[in-house]
This record gives sequence, C-alpha cells and structure tokens, in this order.
Amino acid sequence: MTGANIALAACMKEPSGLIWGTLDPFVERGPVLGRKVANRGFIQALLTVDPFDGYHFFLPDALSGQAVHDFVQQYHPGLGPKIRILPRTELPSRIASTAYHCFHLSDCMTTQGFLAALRNRVSCTAFPVTGVTHSLSYARYGQAIAQHVWSGVTRRDCIVATSRAGASVVRNMLQGLLERMPDATVPQVELVPLGVWRDEFVREGHAPLAGVPDAKTVFLVPGRISPYSKMDILPLLRAFQRLGRAGTDLGGICLVLAGGADEGTELPGTLASLGANIGLEIVVVRCPDDEVKKALLHRADVVVSLADNPQETFGLTLLEAGAAGKPVIASDYDGYRDLVLHGQTGLLVPTMDSGMDETVGLMAPLLYDSVYHLWLAQDVAVDVAILAGYLARLIDPGERERMGAAAREHARKFDWPKIVKQYLALWERLHEEPCPLPGQGAFWHPLALDYGRVFSVYASGRLHESHVLEATDLGRAVYRGQDHPVMYAGIEDRIDLDLMRFILVRARRGIAWGRLAEECSSPALGSTVLWMLKNDLLNILHRDET
Repeated sequence: MTGANIALAACMKEPSGLIWGTLDPFVERGPVLGRKVANRGFIQALLTVDPFDGYHFFLPDALSGQAVHDFVQQYHPGLGPKIRILPRTELPSRIASTAYHCFHLSDCMTTQGFLAALRNRVSCTAFPVTGVTHSLSYARYGQAIAQHVWSGVTRRDCIVATSRAGASVVRNMLQGLLERMPDATVPQVELVPLGVWRDEFVREGHAPLAGVPDAKTVFLVPGRISPYSKMDILPLLRAFQRLGRAGTDLGGICLVLAGGADEGTELPGTLASLGANIGLEIVVVRCPDDEVKKALLHRADVVVSLADNPQETFGLTLLEAGAAGKPVIASDYDGYRDLVLHGQTGLLVPTMDSGMDETVGLMAPLLYDSVYHLWLAQDVAVDVAILAGYLARLIDPGERERMGAAAREHARKFDWPKIVKQYLALWERLHEEPCPLPGQGAFWHPLALDYGRVFSVYASGRLHESHVLEATDLGRAVYRGQDHPVMYAGIEDRIDLDLMRFILVRARRGIAWGRLAEECSSPALGSTVLWMLKNDLLNILHRDET
C-alpha cells in the first residue's frame, strides 16, 4: 500500500463534513495592537457566519488554548461541540486522518510554507493553506517569505494580502527570490481586506469626554504616537502652523493624539509644547482601551492618520473612523488609498519617497527594528501645503457632515461577515485549482532541518535492517501487565503503546529490524522502537535473523 493510499484510507476514520483548521489562536491577551484587533475580528466573524462543521485549533501551549476556550464560551457558547482545541503535536496524525477543507493562519510570515510541506507528506487531501499579511517591512521577513518559495508549493497555496499595495509588496518579494531560485514555485497572492464591526461604532449625539474640550472642533489622530512605527506628527503640526499664519483662529481647534507611545519617550509632551507655541491645544490620551477609543471617535469631528512608515500595511483606524461616520484626512500611502474615496469619504494627502538608499536594506538586519524603520519613514514626505488646505476644508461643518455620511455608507463594504464570505469564496476557488495527489508532490522543505541526515555523525551507530530486536525481561513483564513503562509528557503522539505490545510479541524470539519495518507501516514505528530500546524493553542482538 502506498503512502498516499494509506493516508486516503486513514481519512475514512474521521467524520465527514467541512473542517477548518489553523495553527493559531487568533485571540491574544496584552496591549491592543492592529494585528490583534484584525485577527480577533476575523475569528469572531468566521464563527458568527459559522460556515463549517468543525474548527480545529492546533495550538502550541495551554495558555493559547485557554484564550480560545474563554473566547468561544463568551461569544459563541453554542459552537462548543464544533470547536476542537488540540495540541500542536497531534498535527501529523490529524492531517493524515481528516479531510480538511482548508487551513488558515493568522500571519503568513510564521509557518505557512512548513505546514504545506507537512500536508504534502502526510495529508489525505490537498487542502488549501492560506495566511494573511500584517506588517511586511521587518528585515527578518526576507527570510520568512523565503519559506514560500520552493518546489512543493501548489496552486492551492495562497498568501492573502489585505491591501493592493501590500499585495504588490509580497509579489515583489517573491519575484526577487524567484530570480535567485528559478526552479522554485511560489504561492498565489490574493487580495482580501480586513473588516470592521460597523454597528459597534453607531452612536447618536455625543457626550462630554474628560480632557477634550466640548466646544472646539476636534481633529483626532488615533494610533501609536511614534515616528518609529506609525507616523510622524510634525508635518501635521507644521500644517496647522500654516493655517494659523494664513489667518485661521487655531483657538477653536483641539488636536487629540490617542495611542501608545514608545516607552520612556518624552515625545507626547514635546508635541504638546510645540502645539502651545503655535496656539493649538493638544490633548494626549495614552493607550486608550476599546471603550475610550470608541468614545474618542464618537467625539471627533475629523480623523487624521498620516502614516509614513512601511510597518503600516492596511489601516484599521480608517475603517473604524468610517464606521463611526467621520471624514478622514489620510496620507496617500500603502493600504490607506484602498479605504478612502478621495473627495467623497475623506481626503488623501500626496506622499513621496526617494527610493535611492540601498544601504538601508543591507544595514537593516544589523540594526534594531526601530532604527531602520525611522530611516525609512523619514525618507517619506507628506505634502504639508496640501495637508494644510485639507485641514482648512474640513473645518467647515457642512463638508464634514457630507463626507462623514459617505464614509459610514462606504464602511458597509467592510463589515466583517462580508469579508469572511470573500474568504469562503477564495477557499472554494483554491479547491478547484489543479494540484498533485497527496503523497505525489515534493514534501521536504529546503529550509527545514533534516535532523536524521545532518546529525548522523552524533550517535555511535544507526538502526540497521540486520539488527535483531529481542524483548528483554522487563519487556516481557510489561507485556504481561506486571510492570509499566514511564512516558514523559509531550511524546504521547510519537509513542504508540498498542504498537509496543505488537513489537513485544514479535520480538519474543527476536526479529530483524528490516523484517519488522516490512510488517508494520506505522509512522510511529521508529520512535516507538527507539523508546523501547531506551527504556530497556528491547535489546539489539548484532547478528542476522536465523
């Protein structure tokens, strides 16, 4: 029986139905970041739409499993029977015995290529493997994206980019690697945006918010207050300074900066002082939680986000602003241009970069992330003169109301359930792509370490087909139930106790390893035999079987 046939036969052991799998929890504790909000929104929407018969989470630790369990109990208690939280170590056996519809990862930069290799080796079906983009600019991502470029990639493998600009970046990265590895193949790159829970941002009127003047026009800047990882605020202050010089009374305006700031930085205080110098009131709200963030959006008259840093790929804050019915002034940069209809839902400020300094790419792996991201961001200029004109334009309440209403309507396109339906269509289409049968494609990933070959010189010898395995006195006692072996936690999926008993029967009078391997096709055979040797359940006799 071939490996492919064994896997296909094993598939019949599991119930039929559409099963969705992942290696990630999608829900994380800790500080609220765009990636965490996006991943949580996706899994919330997927379980709300509930298109599958089962959801398998293969997680690396108990803490991640508890986070998923608590999330399901809080938001989707009725789905409990469909949710399986499984240890990551069970992945090979489950993939070999379950006809998965697809696997989706919360980040394409982690394990997507290696999961495809495992699928090629043990799966009973050639299910699609997809993963989504977040930030794309870290120096180490050159190595991470290389996992996607190898001969085992199929037409059912896909990187999901959240913006048109992000998709172009991923394709550029893959093309650069293909030029160095012309015999390799790469996954598809498809566009599916992130979403927003639009109805969560609906409120009528607005209540006073502590620290924020009620009578002033409020321009809100949500997001990290950091030129290293999000945006430089100085161009915005220069634009307000231009307004003041042109005769606009800045006393009727309040600029609210709401977000995290680099630890130990004095930047928020410095910005407030610069604002005071030009007659502009600046209020800093550090690390707002979800409720405060929504209250700030509700109070704001205009949302401003001038991303100039390649760490930004999509722009969830702009979607949230639209859902709250607020017009935006945003930089014409990365995924922002996908989210703003210029002149209708907001205004896009032109940006420009030089594209000249190749040393940044060479230096980036040798520097802290914050250093080269600052270099890259400072090489992007926002047009301050046009920005000043846009600020003046949205001081007009009528213009704000018109654009805000259009922004709220535009946000309907990004309701999370609608985004999930785009994923469902993508997974169905990927299933229709031509693909090698299980067991017939390449499965050894070039970036995976072949421990058996690489470390072959460490041990004194290697199990050989002529080695004769013989049950020891302890092995016979274990078989009779008179003694019990000790098994460490964490190897349960590699050691087959039923197989152990079978081996002890066959090894009563000795059996050659080669003969035993012919009789038993279990993938746990080698690890079980070595464990039995290690625990004195078997001996090796260095003679040919007679």
